[in-house]
Amino acid sequence: MLLLSCDPEVKENERSLVKGTVLDFEGNPIAIVPVTTTTGKLLLGEDFTDRNGNFEFTSLEPKSGDLIIDVNAEDDNSPFGTYSIIYSQKPLQQNYNLSNITLRKKAILVFDIKKTSTENSTLDWSLEYTEPFCEVYDDEETNQSIGRCYENTSFSEILDAANPDFESEFASVQNTTAQFTYQINKEAPQTISIELTEATNFYEFEY
Repeated sequence: MLLLSCDPEVKENERSLVKGTVLDFEGNPIAIVPVTTTTGKLLLGEDFTDRNGNFEFTSLEPKSGDLIIDVNAEDDNSPFGTYSIIYSQKPLQQNYNLSNITLRKKAILVFDIKKTSTENSTLDWSLEYTEPFCEVYDDEETNQSIGRCYENTSFSEILDAANPDFESEFASVQNTTAQFTYQINKEAPQTISIELTEATNFYEFEY
């Protein structure tokens, strides 16, 4: 789809072809995945993948600033994660041929900590898990792509008598393992592995 614009941020007489194929982790094509190009908050072009996972559309070009290609970024209900490529300048070949883009299935971890003991305890804990997205910065000068892709991240907190419980959801990647590490008072730290095998996973911890 081509978007027409008189916005001063857009080059008037320059268009680029954006194309690629979206696959799952097993190499199967994914249909009806939204793909957009933007600069700042301005939409430059958009398309959806066909039944073979292919997309191809014409995009406007920004006068300045980055051009961002987002794959599956606008669908919060999708079972898959997201993939973004940030171009600081237009490729030398004048088009954006992304070849194959792999999306991994998301896993939601519903994480619940409850204090059931009457003792005056402090719980120092952290959760390490895999992020469900890729964010790549394309460097035309060095012909390299740098960024972060399905990397580990962590969250930590200290619970005490004033704030004894915790409940939240964490978005991760299916078929990965989250590591829950905790320490009660001055006891030795303990680590529990949580296998994320389903689209929605539940874990409850009591202390």
